[in-house]
This record gives sequence, structure tokens and C-alpha cells, in this order.
Amino acid sequence: MSRIKMKSYRISISERKGKPEKPIRIAVISDLHNRRFGEGNNKLASAILGQYPDLIFCIGDMTVCKPGRETKLEVGISLLKRLACECPVYCVNGNHEFRSKIYPETYPNIYSKWVNGLKRGGVILLEDDKTEIACKGTTLVLHGLELPIKYYKKRRADFMSAEEIRDHIGEPEEDRYNILLAHNPDFFESYALWGADLTLSGHLHGGSVRLPFAGGVISPQLKLFPKYDYGLYEKYAHKMVVTSGLGTHSIAMRINNPPEVVILELY
Repeated sequence: MSRIKMKSYRISISERKGKPEKPIRIAVISDLHNRRFGEGNNKLASAILGQYPDLIFCIGDMTVCKPGRETKLEVGISLLKRLACECPVYCVNGNHEFRSKIYPETYPNIYSKWVNGLKRGGVILLEDDKTEIACKGTTLVLHGLELPIKYYKKRRADFMSAEEIRDHIGEPEEDRYNILLAHNPDFFESYALWGADLTLSGHLHGGSVRLPFAGGVISPQLKLFPKYDYGLYEKYAHKMVVTSGLGTHSIAMRINNPPEVVILELY
């Protein structure tokens, strides 16, 4: 059984945006792809809750949706439901969940089962939507961006502009701290230009294989040495954290790249 790495980041919120009275702890998970850590994912749930998060954000791809392959939702849904019993959980779709949404003839009833399972478990799913979260004397504005399937093409994907992001989710809140959940990190420049103070992404699995000094080797789009493969990035005073996530699917390997849960401390 693989060990679960806890990767921590501390990020400051300016007084203008509403600095919290005490640090806000956020656990970030992504790309489970039906993987189990212990029976019923007990090991994973205990590791996350053992960090005493105030909030939990899920960046998508908890399952695997591929034509001709059975889509199993129970692993991801049961984990998120269990976490939501202890802590508020907010979720966006990754490309796998989104695929089941836009191709119902290929994945009959899958998306409705996903949405209803989350809803019954008290998990909040953001589909091109936003919500305000009051926590420790400040208000965070959480935006969930749903990227169209054209932004996940193999080898060559389209470019997503800040203008298109506005078309999907409107404008950020000028005097609040805006957190954007966007599964694919490739468009960080646009996320920053749109106005996300902090973007949280996954999708690239840390580049699957990580090499010293070179970083991640390959992305799910089959691009070598992707630009935003893992870690903390900054542009125009806006930040993005990319998690390597927890599982795999097509490229079933993780070398020098343990499964990961990110722990953010906003202060």
C-alpha cells in the first residue's frame, strides 16, 4: 500500500481581501481515479481528517470514464460523503466526470448518479458556479470552473482565454479573496488575468514520472515536460497550486511521485 504524502503550502491573504483571524486549513484532493487506500479508503480518509481541515476541496477526476469500460462511481462518492460528515466539502468536475455529463448516450445515467450521490452526501458541486464561504472572520469566494472537453484534447488542446472564463463564471469579487477550482492547470495565465487570487488544479498527475531537476515527464495530453506539472506558481501576484493527485488511469505509473494530499494554510 502506497504511503500518502502530505504537501503543505502557506499563502497570505492581504488585509484588503480580508485577512482571517486565524489560519484557515484547507485539504485539497484530486485525481483519485477509483484508487483505494485501505478498506473503504479508511487510510486516506483518516490521513485527510487527521490534518484537521476547516474545508476540503476536490478538484475532480474521482472516477474513470472511458468508452467501453464500466464507470465506477462508488469509490469517489463514498470517500467524499465520509469526509463531508466531518468537514464541508466542495467539488468540481474533472474531464472524466464532465465526459459522462456531455455524452449521456455513451454513459447512460452515470452523471445523474454522480450528482445525486454527492447531493445526498452533503457535498457541494460547483458547475460554472460560485459560493461564499464564511470562515474565521473572513469570506472566501469559491468559483468552480467547468472546462469544455476541447481543452483536454490529446497532444494539442485549444487555448482558454480570460474572456471565455468570464463567459463561464462571470467576474471575480473585487474586494474578496477569490479561489478558483479548475481541473486543468494549463491555462494559469488566463486564470490569473481573470482575477483568481488562488487557483487550485490537478489533472497532470505530477507528470506521472518525476525526474530530478526536470520535473514531470508527460501529461495526460501526451505532452512532454508540461509547464505547470506540480507545485506552487505565481504570476501577476496571483498564485496557483497544482497537486499531483492520488491515482492513475491510462498511464498507470507514478515514479518518484507518491500519491498526495495538499494542505493549504491561508493566513
